[in-house]
Amino acid sequence: MHDVDLLPLNDNLRYEFPENGPLHISGPEYHPKYHYAAFIGGILLLRMEHFEQLNGMSNRYWGWGLEDDEFYVRIKEAGLEVSRPKNITTGTNNTFLHVHDRVHRRRDTTKCFNQREITRKRDRETGLSTLKYAIHSRRELTVDGVPVTVLNVDLFCDKQKTPWCECETKSENVSEKIPKKKWPPVKL
Repeated sequence: MHDVDLLPLNDNLRYEFPENGPLHISGPEYHPKYHYAAFIGGILLLRMEHFEQLNGMSNRYWGWGLEDDEFYVRIKEAGLEVSRPKNITTGTNNTFLHVHDRVHRRRDTTKCFNQREITRKRDRETGLSTLKYAIHSRRELTVDGVPVTVLNVDLFCDKQKTPWCECETKSENVSEKIPKKKWPPVKL
């Protein structure tokens, strides 16, 4: 799992196969913004068998933030050990470039209903086993000689459990949907 807004700057970072458990590339000693011991966001590699063992990630997180903190609790409860890179000589200011702008991406941090309260608790109900989705499209590519599959996926939410998946804000007593970002088409 790799945040699209976190770009590695240090050539010594290795995206290695996580043989013994989750490998957290962007540990708190290297991440430009998050420095708490339980932080596992940014860049995390784990084997599919471990992802399945953890029942994936909670389905209660829509928008930006906190999903990785809940996932950390799942990892610890399963007894998996998180490892991090060693012998990296850069620090929080020069290991990664973090390109996240809360001012221009307000939708990412919008919280509706009781989302903050609910998502601060361990979710034992949702995850990979309850995920509802449809594959919208599939593309096979080759990048530097390596075959890559790109899936465009539609996620479906249970509005009874997560009404914030279609977050609305009240503005002068008028309900308005928060506009979704329209990205330019990607040429492949």
